[in-house]
Amino acid sequence: MLKLVQFLKIGNAGIIELDRPDALNALNIEMVELMAEHLKLWEKDKTVGHVIICSSSGKAFCSGGDVRQAVSFIKKDPEGLSAEPYFRAEYSLDVIIATYSKPIISLVNGVVMGGGLGLCRNGSITVVSETIKCAMPETAIGLFPDVGASLFLRLPGVSIGLMLGMTGQVIGAGDAIHWQIADRCVPFKSFNKMKKELCFSRSEHNSIENVIGNFEISPTETILAKQEDLIRKLFQGSVLQIVKNVKQSRVVNEYVEGWYKALSTRCPTSIHVIHHLLSVLPPSNSLSEALHMDFQIACKMMRRDDFSEGVRAVLIDKDYSPIWSPDKIDSIPENEIENIFQFDQSLRMYDIK
Repeated sequence: MLKLVQFLKIGNAGIIELDRPDALNALNIEMVELMAEHLKLWEKDKTVGHVIICSSSGKAFCSGGDVRQAVSFIKKDPEGLSAEPYFRAEYSLDVIIATYSKPIISLVNGVVMGGGLGLCRNGSITVVSETIKCAMPETAIGLFPDVGASLFLRLPGVSIGLMLGMTGQVIGAGDAIHWQIADRCVPFKSFNKMKKELCFSRSEHNSIENVIGNFEISPTETILAKQEDLIRKLFQGSVLQIVKNVKQSRVVNEYVEGWYKALSTRCPTSIHVIHHLLSVLPPSNSLSEALHMDFQIACKMMRRDDFSEGVRAVLIDKDYSPIWSPDKIDSIPENEIENIFQFDQSLRMYDIK
């Protein structure tokens, strides 16, 4: 089988290099399990002081989870049970990264979306290049922003998080750093040299920060952050109130027009789910708790027709014309959202402490 992740030990570092360029490093279950296995081994290995996660591709760090694989599992079992190991493996890896006893530095370039943010955002330091295209696009495929997004999308404020989560807005390095989704910006042309120096750096946080600081540049100009006052004004209240606010203001600029298009075409149930997760429920006390909730929601969402239909329309047939059910954002029964969030004893992340 073709190795889609490379594992190296150089100097004081263990290196995880995502190497599936044709799929923008989308994470299938085999990749996730291999990463978890190596991280566990390296945590006990005294010759590994810190870990670097990077990409072999100039186009992408990681476009997210391999949802095509998840859909293939569902087709084998219409109840969706066969896809549960996929989400369990992905979220378990995120917890390993978040609770790791050694520093994990992610070098992020190009496309970084969905599960790719779970890899880097839950580690110690996220270094992005000026080339990043960052988003949580799950509402386009009938899923929801997961991998602990209910925590990191809150950092810039709930209204900002709602805008990013409900619409899947793509942002660059300046906005990612301003909104605390990333930590440092280094030009992509310096990544290889910086990685070599990191390999032979001491593993203390200050030493690692000093190496990165030698290559750091001011991030690219913020773009969406300049719209913060407008975002806070529009993305407040219920889902229907937000849609109304955005619709009435869509002539203001191209961003509002884009948000309205997203709210009008993406999965209505998914939009309601991320709104409920961010603005109705209190924040989880830990990433582990947040991922327990994500697992519950993901398992229920993937059993709905919307998930398979969204993946078909966006990633398989690419006609971008999904038929959602329900298909109107104002026709989602309140009890449907409540049922998605109702705890199901049979859906547990047994291997997450």
